[in-house]
Amino acid sequence: IYMKKLIFLLGCFLTIGTASAQMSKGDVEVNGGVGFSGVGTMLYGSADYGITKQISLGGELFFRFDNQGGIGYTNIGVLATSNYHFSQHLNLSIPLDLYGGLSLGYYNWAMNTHNEFFSSFYGSGIGLRLQSGARYFFNKNLAANAEWFVENNTFSTGGLRFGVTYLF
Repeated sequence: IYMKKLIFLLGCFLTIGTASAQMSKGDVEVNGGVGFSGVGTMLYGSADYGITKQISLGGELFFRFDNQGGIGYTNIGVLATSNYHFSQHLNLSIPLDLYGGLSLGYYNWAMNTHNEFFSSFYGSGIGLRLQSGARYFFNKNLAANAEWFVENNTFSTGGLRFGVTYLF
């Protein structure tokens, strides 16, 4: 019975959204959360600036970590991001910001092992990422976000990210 009440309350909360859920020129969205990919777990923070109603540019900083066969890997990435926001083309009645885009940046990998015969599987360098995601606005400023991505550095992988967004 508690689960039914929780689901009902969550449903009520999600239907109260009042935001237009569309990026506007001059808007700033700050995002943060956690992600999962084939090369580890990541913590990320990013910001997007509305250039037009449909186009945003921004930046991202993330920290990723993994442990494979007793070898610890860490990855710090700095990316320039661009997204196209297309919710207005779908005439949605819910406050949902849908977007897709491309990011380009630098991936710095480090390896932690006491065995000098191992070399890192991952290499530092320029990386490219394609992303597609959604932000559901609970009110004018606060949203939950989810994003699917595919990236290529010295590896290719895909993953999912989940977090929160605050719109200024």
